[in-house]
Amino acid sequence: MNYQAALDYLYSFINYEKIGMAAITAANYNLERVGYLLEELGNPQYKYPAIVIAGTKGKGSTAALSAAALQAAGYRVALYSQPHLHTYRERMQINHTLISRSELIGLIPTLRPAIEATLARSNHFGRLTFYEVGTALALLYFAEQKVDFAILEIGLGGRLDAVNVVEPLVSVITSISYDHMDVLGDTLTKIASEKAGIIKPGIPVVSAPQIAEAGTVIEAVCREKAASLQIVEPAQALPFKTNLSQNQRWQPFQLVSLPASPESFELPLLGDHQLINLALAARAIETQAQAGRGLKVSQAQMEQGFAQVQWPGRLEVLSDKPGSPLVMVDGAHNAASAQRLAQALNPANFYYQRLCFIVATSADKDIAGIFRELQQTSPAPIAFILTQAQHARALPALQLRQQGFGPEQARESQPEIIVTQNVSKALARASDLAGPLDLICATGSLFLVAEVREAFGRGQEKD
Repeated sequence: MNYQAALDYLYSFINYEKIGMAAITAANYNLERVGYLLEELGNPQYKYPAIVIAGTKGKGSTAALSAAALQAAGYRVALYSQPHLHTYRERMQINHTLISRSELIGLIPTLRPAIEATLARSNHFGRLTFYEVGTALALLYFAEQKVDFAILEIGLGGRLDAVNVVEPLVSVITSISYDHMDVLGDTLTKIASEKAGIIKPGIPVVSAPQIAEAGTVIEAVCREKAASLQIVEPAQALPFKTNLSQNQRWQPFQLVSLPASPESFELPLLGDHQLINLALAARAIETQAQAGRGLKVSQAQMEQGFAQVQWPGRLEVLSDKPGSPLVMVDGAHNAASAQRLAQALNPANFYYQRLCFIVATSADKDIAGIFRELQQTSPAPIAFILTQAQHARALPALQLRQQGFGPEQARESQPEIIVTQNVSKALARASDLAGPLDLICATGSLFLVAEVREAFGRGQEKD
């Protein structure tokens, strides 16, 4: 078997990432069948301690920060996250090294008999999905590689997500907002109930500050399951000591929530929303160290790891060449994330005169909400260039315009609305519009982010 054949085998299972997410039911997302599959594999998830992270916004950043802190302490640390930007192998990493093609191929002969045994019982608990098989693959890989610890990101919801078969040392819940409402529910109470499904009896929970409706659910579930709840306070951002505001790549922080005397350090993840993610990761690492299988991490090691974290596609500067526009990408994919992006794109943070957005989204997003928030950017955008990413769930640009701005009509004021067929043409139009002191920001989908990164020579490791 070669690498492409291994990928074809994995993608042969039901793939909600391409066809759209199915309703949250036990038939579509079944922890019993995931548990049976893992049992057939020898229960690899029991061979290392873990932190499980759910939420709407900030899961990936919090996971990457947590893994970086443990790695800086000298441990062999696994990171499982999704979706990927450029290659499926991004989903399972150890000490920031992607699973190799040969390693992935080598796991299939072990995985296949367990899958076939599970499929033989499909009349009992339904058929396996691409995500469930991928989760089992990652958990098996981490066990075979004898990792010291695993950071596991929930894909969707929490209650019935395949990762939720793991009993972690700490459960983390990042900021909850409206997303995947057709699957998770149309209220924050329903959405939070799905996210809070990762809370297990007696396992401590670390949560971001939540909107009251979501916070009430988390508190109630923690009481019901006798799980201690810690709600973090944001880390403290410090003023720049030198003029780093032009095209900055990092921001200084202090971890004032930890008991040791705070020392400042530079975080290569930008935006005020990282204040919460940083605090969540710090508290999660501190909390797991107190558990029976926990690993010790000093504050100096934690801060060293945070200063070295890598998490592309989130307020990432791709180009800041003199005489050319500043080019950035950000994976904001719902209204709350777009609001955070609009707040971050302040000339106090990034030096520019005018702003041009390139936007593409999936069909199941709150498109009107995303554009409503992006239009709050100050200074106001001069243009929205709408396009379509190369993905099965991508919304055509004409429909994106209709849902984001309503019927076409003469616009007496900015922003200009431009529809393009693909990302390449969108980048060309943005280049024509933007001057050397302007900012081009591509957002709305990680699929768009991936294509723009590749256009700028990033993401060389591809499937």
